[in-house]
Amino acid sequence: MIRGQGDGSGVMAIIATPEQRAILDRVTAFMSLVEGHAEYVMNAVSPDVIPTQPEIEKRFAQRRRKGGNPLDRLLRKLLGMEAKTRQYVDGSAFVRTVVERVGIENFNAIWTSRETLPTKAEIAEPGRWITRVHA
Repeated sequence: MIRGQGDGSGVMAIIATPEQRAILDRVTAFMSLVEGHAEYVMNAVSPDVIPTQPEIEKRFAQRRRKGGNPLDRLLRKLLGMEAKTRQYVDGSAFVRTVVERVGIENFNAIWTSRETLPTKAEIAEPGRWITRVHA
């Protein structure tokens, strides 16, 4: 399979040079991290602070699952927007997994330098990030 085809990353990944794909992968990993962290923080907030939080999360989850009508899904696939939806899911799973395994204090090492940011591969396999940063 040609990189970029079938992974939801769209036309840009297909026509990008190897250097550009490496940059796209770093940006994708960072956006997954930020979006996953935002969801983790939102879910950690007490319902006393945001009483509608469960409803907000339910609606986001429904929207991610549905993806719109067939034309909308086709356009999203061509433009790489499926990757955007996957960023939320993968980022959330990454943050949740790392926090469960090493705690929030050790998770926060992620923000200390460029070198501690996860790669796209580490977003998919959080244990790799934990081993690299906390070994």
